[in-house]
Amino acid sequence: MIKTIGGANRHPTNRSLDDFRQYWAEHHGPFFAHTPHLMRYVQHITLPEAYGGNPAPTHDGVSMFWYADLESLLHPPRSPTLVEAIPESHTSVFEWYVRGARYGPPETMTMAETVPVDDRQLFDRSTDWPTDHRRTSVVATEDVIVEGRTRPGMVKAVYMVARKPGLTIQEFQEHWRAEHGRLVAALPGLRRYVQNPAVLEAYGLRPMTHDGFAELWFDDLAALQSAALSPEWQKVQADASTLYAEPIGLVIAQEGIRKEIGAYPRP
Repeated sequence: MIKTIGGANRHPTNRSLDDFRQYWAEHHGPFFAHTPHLMRYVQHITLPEAYGGNPAPTHDGVSMFWYADLESLLHPPRSPTLVEAIPESHTSVFEWYVRGARYGPPETMTMAETVPVDDRQLFDRSTDWPTDHRRTSVVATEDVIVEGRTRPGMVKAVYMVARKPGLTIQEFQEHWRAEHGRLVAALPGLRRYVQNPAVLEAYGLRPMTHDGFAELWFDDLAALQSAALSPEWQKVQADASTLYAEPIGLVIAQEGIRKEIGAYPRP
C-alpha cells in the first residue's frame, strides 16, 4: 500500500485559526474522504496549545492518504460527479457541496474539479518565495520501527524531512532506519514510531518536496514536551543535524480519521 502526505498552512487572509480548523475538519476533510480510490485518510490539525512550545510546529496541519498502489495514485479512475460520489444520507457534506451547489452544478461538477477549488480558499497556496512552509508532498511506504498500542486522543509529532545535501537517497534511508531509528526508539514516553521513506520509483514520476516523514505517538502533549527535554532527545537532535536538511516540517496533533480501510466515509 502507498501512503502520501500533504502538509499545509491556513490561507493568510481568508480564515482565522479557529475557522480554518473547523472548516478543514468539518467540511474539506469529510468531502475529500469521498474520493473513490482513496483507501484511508487521516487528518492531523495542529493543536492550538502546541504553538510556541518545544518542539514548535511549523505547519497548521498535515493529511495522510493511503492508496492501493502507485498505479492507482498516478493514474486514478474517472472522477465521479458530486451527485454520484456523495449520498444524501451524508447530510453535512451533501448540504454543503451538493444541495448548495457551492462551486457549480453537482450533476456535472466532479470530485477532481471541486477539491482544488475548495483547497485554494482554505490553504495558503501562494507561490512567492520561499515555499517550504506551504508545500509538503511525499509518496512513501510505511515502516514500523516501534510497534505499540495507540488510543484516541494520543498526541502525534509528524516530522517531514529531506536528506542533507551530499547524501544519496540510499545513504539517507539506511542511516535513517538503522542509526537514527534506534535513537528515536529510545525516547522516554514514546508509544509508537513509524518511518515513511519515499518510494524510490516515485522519484521523477510525481513531484516530491521531502524524502520521507516520521510519526511519533505520545500519551499527550506534556509527554512529548517532556521527552524534548531529555538526554535521549539531545542525541536524536545531534544525529538529525547530520541527516536532515533544514527546514524540517513539524505538526503536533491528534488523529482525525476521515476514512478507514474497507469502510465508506463516515456520514
